[in-house]
Amino acid sequence: MTHDNLPSRLAFLSLACMALMAGCGGGSGGGNAESHANSSIDTAGRIVIAESGSNALRVHDLDSGGVEATHQLDHPPSALHASPGGRYAVAFQGTQHQVQFVDGGIWQEDHGDHHHDYKNASRLMSWKLAGIRPSHYDVQTGRQASIFFDGDANANPIRTAGMRLIDDASIAAGSTLAALNLQQPIHGFAEPLDNKLLSVHRASDAIDTLPTHLNLYLRSGATYASQRLLSTRCNSMHGSYTSGPYTAVGCADGVLLARHVSANDVADQKITAPTRISTLVGHPKAPGQFIGFGNNGTAPAPVTTLFYGIDGERAVATPITPTGWAAGNIQRANGFDRSGNRFYILDNHGTLHVMARTGTTWNTAATIAAAVPAMPTAAPWPTITANGARDEIYITDPVARQLLVLDSQTAATNARRDLGYVPSNAL
Repeated sequence: MTHDNLPSRLAFLSLACMALMAGCGGGSGGGNAESHANSSIDTAGRIVIAESGSNALRVHDLDSGGVEATHQLDHPPSALHASPGGRYAVAFQGTQHQVQFVDGGIWQEDHGDHHHDYKNASRLMSWKLAGIRPSHYDVQTGRQASIFFDGDANANPIRTAGMRLIDDASIAAGSTLAALNLQQPIHGFAEPLDNKLLSVHRASDAIDTLPTHLNLYLRSGATYASQRLLSTRCNSMHGSYTSGPYTAVGCADGVLLARHVSANDVADQKITAPTRISTLVGHPKAPGQFIGFGNNGTAPAPVTTLFYGIDGERAVATPITPTGWAAGNIQRANGFDRSGNRFYILDNHGTLHVMARTGTTWNTAATIAAAVPAMPTAAPWPTITANGARDEIYITDPVARQLLVLDSQTAATNARRDLGYVPSNAL
């Protein structure tokens, strides 16, 4: 889940290359090459960047370094996500209660014995998805994604929460695959895996307005039916991610881990941690592995972000401490490289911490001071996005109005590209 909103964000260009654009890495080609000339396209892809306080959504071409197109949304986006197959940018407009879609113009068709690559102009789709306060986005990579709408407890009448399921084909057709409507407004999520869905429930004795439990649903056609409420309690529930046969959810005292044991059931348990975990991130190439984190402490005392490696198979949480991480350090952006073996953390001082994974262990590979020389004092914060075709990551710098391009293997700076505007969301 982009789950806290980010975060576990997979780049639009990364998904386009990983899932749909095999040509990004030189192409899959094959088959009858003579009858399908130019079926493979070698491209670094595109990155989509929103301008702060503006309706403008710019599609930057990474081959030319220029802006391929600028699309005017109805409202400034509150978050950007990639469609399950990577072809579309999904633009949330939270306070305006809608979602819009931009076709990135890069995709791949399966021709049976080979694939055919396409790179056309990007375009703003006419279809818009309405719903009260779109908040969380949860994706089963390459297959489907859910958009969770929080609803509104202050509306008259009250507007309840709900979920809409989409995939790339449904976006093209201007329709949803399935829907679920809850009985109350709630800030939550809905994690899809095949025909299963894990969504939120709040007990009457909840300690706050956040969920306390997960409800298991099964899909039949365009609807979902509730199967059972999972017994494991998870106070202050926030943040989730599904990786391999596991779904991990952030709790006040650790992580609720749901193991998908069959096509229609899960087994649930608690993994305890000494602090609240409010964000879960992961990578498709590291099934069953998660990184959970949350801020610990209350002002005026130092507030510090703490990180944990979550191993689904062993059901354990192991502290992750970047070298030099001190009290008062707060993460402002994070992201994986395309391999899932490197994790990047940008702190509130502008230092980039590069963590490398060996098995289930994370250690510091590099520390780059002043990666962002002047950190903003308020949102929009920088974002981190990975390229799925090249060993590069991209960091937006709102103060300098730049896009920082780093080699994801060496952490060397490849370029600082002037944008000419203040970037907010990017993918």
